[in-house]
Amino acid sequence: MKNQETNYETKKIKIKNTIFSVVIASGLNNYVSIRKETNNPFKTLGKQFTNFDEAIKNYKSASMKVELLKLQMNLKTV
Repeated sequence: MKNQETNYETKKIKIKNTIFSVVIASGLNNYVSIRKETNNPFKTLGKQFTNFDEAIKNYKSASMKVELLKLQMNLKTV
């Protein structure tokens, strides 16, 4: 989806039995937002980072770091 000059891309990653939604915004606004998918109707806010490096540093889970690195590499090759 495009909004003015910012391109928003949403990806889903699965770690064990947990699904995370990752929103990558690039253009006018640049950030990475990570949110845990739940059945809660109020949802969760998740975490927002200025870039992938900051997001990767924030997580302790090796699985999460690997999945974020995969997303980052896919974005750079497109």
